[in-house]
Amino acid sequence: MVPANRLGGDGAMSREEKKALYLLGERLIRRRTPVTIVVAIVTVWFGWHASKLHMITSFGELLPQSHPFIKIHNKYSKNFGGANNIMIMVEVEDGHLFTVERLGQIYLMTQEVDRIYGVNHNQIDSIGHRTTRHLKVMAGGTLRSDPIMIGMPKTEADAAEVRRIVHNTESVYGILVSLDDKAALIRANFIEGRLDYRRIFDEMNERVVTPFKEGWIGAQLVDVDPDRAHVYGVEKGTGVIVKRLFPNSAAKAAGLQTGDVIVAVNGETVHHRWEIGNAVAKAGDEGVKIDYLRGGKKASTTLTGGGSDIKIWIAGEPRLYGWVYHYSDQIFYVFIAATIFIWVVLYMYFHDWRGALRPTITGVLAAIWGLGFIDLIGFALDPLALVIPFFITARAVSHSVQMHDRYYEEYRNNGFNKHDAIVAAFAELFVPTLSGIITDALGVLVIILVPIIMLQKLAITASFWILAITISELLLNPIVYDLLRAPDEDIVEKRAEGRFYRFNQALANATLSRKGQIVTMVFWIGVSIVCMTQWRHLTIGDPTSASPLLYLDSPYNASHNKIQGKFGGVEPLIIVAEGYDKNAMKDPQALKTMEKFQRFLERDPGVGYSFSLADIIRAVNSVFHELEPKWGVIPNSWVDIGGLFFIFFSGSPPTETAKYVTTDYQTAHVTFFCRDHKGSNIERIIGRAQQFIAEHPMEKAAFKLAGGLIGVLAAANQELLRNDVMMNALGFGTIYIVLLFTYRSFVSGIIMLLPLIASNFVINAYMGWQNMGININTLPVVTVGVGFGIDYGLYIVSRTIESYFELEGKYPDSENDRRVAHAVHRALSTAGKNVTFVALTMVVSTLFWLGCQIRFDAEMGLLLAIWMTISWAASMTLLPVVLVLVKPRFIQRRPAINA
Repeated sequence: MVPANRLGGDGAMSREEKKALYLLGERLIRRRTPVTIVVAIVTVWFGWHASKLHMITSFGELLPQSHPFIKIHNKYSKNFGGANNIMIMVEVEDGHLFTVERLGQIYLMTQEVDRIYGVNHNQIDSIGHRTTRHLKVMAGGTLRSDPIMIGMPKTEADAAEVRRIVHNTESVYGILVSLDDKAALIRANFIEGRLDYRRIFDEMNERVVTPFKEGWIGAQLVDVDPDRAHVYGVEKGTGVIVKRLFPNSAAKAAGLQTGDVIVAVNGETVHHRWEIGNAVAKAGDEGVKIDYLRGGKKASTTLTGGGSDIKIWIAGEPRLYGWVYHYSDQIFYVFIAATIFIWVVLYMYFHDWRGALRPTITGVLAAIWGLGFIDLIGFALDPLALVIPFFITARAVSHSVQMHDRYYEEYRNNGFNKHDAIVAAFAELFVPTLSGIITDALGVLVIILVPIIMLQKLAITASFWILAITISELLLNPIVYDLLRAPDEDIVEKRAEGRFYRFNQALANATLSRKGQIVTMVFWIGVSIVCMTQWRHLTIGDPTSASPLLYLDSPYNASHNKIQGKFGGVEPLIIVAEGYDKNAMKDPQALKTMEKFQRFLERDPGVGYSFSLADIIRAVNSVFHELEPKWGVIPNSWVDIGGLFFIFFSGSPPTETAKYVTTDYQTAHVTFFCRDHKGSNIERIIGRAQQFIAEHPMEKAAFKLAGGLIGVLAAANQELLRNDVMMNALGFGTIYIVLLFTYRSFVSGIIMLLPLIASNFVINAYMGWQNMGININTLPVVTVGVGFGIDYGLYIVSRTIESYFELEGKYPDSENDRRVAHAVHRALSTAGKNVTFVALTMVVSTLFWLGCQIRFDAEMGLLLAIWMTISWAASMTLLPVVLVLVKPRFIQRRPAINA
């Protein structure tokens, strides 16, 4: 039954109107056993699913699949190249690359890249790869297209010949080898359906970086063929053959000879050649013990002095996300540190372990349900989105702290009657808690309208996670309190006049004074005006050339800057020339238009260089006419063009020629290598490309935008531009509708949205000031944050309504203004105390993200901390002042759900 003392005295009608909620609390306690069993079973089920959860970033899910650019990208990425390219730059400081050993390293590194998981074997560009060819004049004046390096050079004369070939090959010199001969590029494209960023990152380090840098021993090593293991006297799958030794190498100094079979390093059996380099790098100056077979006889030696003078720089999307996964383990420690901090602070605030336990139950239960749901529907976690689950858990703790503090307050008001206090706390906070949870969940769900699969998945999982808070905070809340021992009476008494209470009393007095009201309104109006001046700095897409996911001084951004600085542009924009019929690419007008397109867009400062079929035709024609410059043009006859194509592609398998043109010569591409992927540059380059296409139509083909990294980012940016304003409008609109039904007032939504609007003004200004772009990673965080602080306002407004009716009879009708002001003041002193504590706790715990080496997570953590601070300040100052000045009717009547 409803506690009698909640129905008597001032506000008796208030308690009578909430009779249904009081009865609901009673019934939950009476049926605690079946309710607890059902929740426990479901929680175990979700927990089992959560245990199977893993982190995966699916590149395709980051793209707006319905966008025409992405359709072109998906159609041709297998042949012409996609957006997931890795660039490896091999650089020397002294001398040049064209020595026997250094060219040998490039050749061997290229071989290892070709063995990395997920690589497209026909889309590797390197002077050491079979698909990078040059034209060679044969006896009788015929031409042949051969790989630049069929094998490793054996003599310095061979190395000099490679240098001559590179300098005379337009598609290589300045593109794959720097103009100063000090750097070479190995570019590899990865199949999007087989992307495993962590595996690619690890294999790249183990196979390509370490064995040729710190672990280089100056030898060509070859794994023993398992089918011939018995010939070499080793077990299947073991053994590495020393095929070649370079002069003055560490391997030669250790006494190894060509033909030796290395079987163990430091007593560990060797299975792959790259294991030797990794062991040498790990040992450092101490050296390693090499066990080997020579002529079937066992021997051993100590190898020291390994290492190479080359520098290796690696960039590209797979490498970038590989670094993100590499650092993702730190997120676990961030969660642990934040959890410990919250536990300590909750204990200090409530002065007993129950105060720490109750919010923990809410957070953990919601997390288990949320994580289990993610796996249940076949989704996975993205390391860049983990800040959002942290934020949701923080919201769960926020609701729980409000409920727990209200329980203590009701325990004191009900004469330390535990049962009555549980039911009263549940009934009195049911409205703001449920409204806050529904508002948060629906606000996140609107992200589902963005046509990007990753964001749609995030919308579904995050909204369910938020709704799961209702299970622990409303369904289980009375049951948990009933099972726990009642708090100590002296602790409850002391908390009634604690520091937070006195602070909020002082803040309420200052804010609601006549002078305080004027200062508050002037301050927030001024802040809003200043913030609007910073909005012009907001950009769609990445605002800088470096990746915003990692810090500027990170190894990835250092590599990216080095490669860009040396080669001018490495980020591809692929524009497809799609023919209407077969052999369309042999049409002189089509090829000349492609060439004209290249020269036009190369004038843009954001484009480094370009490549197309036109370059191949000009180069072949020039060589065919003894390198006379006047013949470096596109012929006027399609017959001549067909002959030049035959010369260049003869002897090449279809899988190699497909990266230039389809086998029926119907479709080819123009690839522009851009200097960076800044949102403003992408927009300008795409705009100029569209301008050229509109002004230069082709008779037998049409240009189609766009693939490559720049193309897919352009598509994503365009979708974000279309949806950013809509997301904010829908977010605020959803909150407004929930408030409309909760308080039965059109004015309620306008007033209660003011703190949210103010905080969003500040956050957008901060993002503009800090040069943070709106992209597929920041959009969900910003959209989720739109509702930041609405739960603060809900608790304050609901407590104001409650206090207004508790003051019934203490003020005559003529002094209703004083009654409203008193009700607002009381709400700030009670509910405001918890709002202040929750805000302070969540702000400090969120700042733990600053210790993460994933710059995006750190910046989003700081952004959310600032957002919570501004939301708290606006809810504790702007909202109460507006309530006192406007005296809206909705705070002078019951919310709909109470009736």
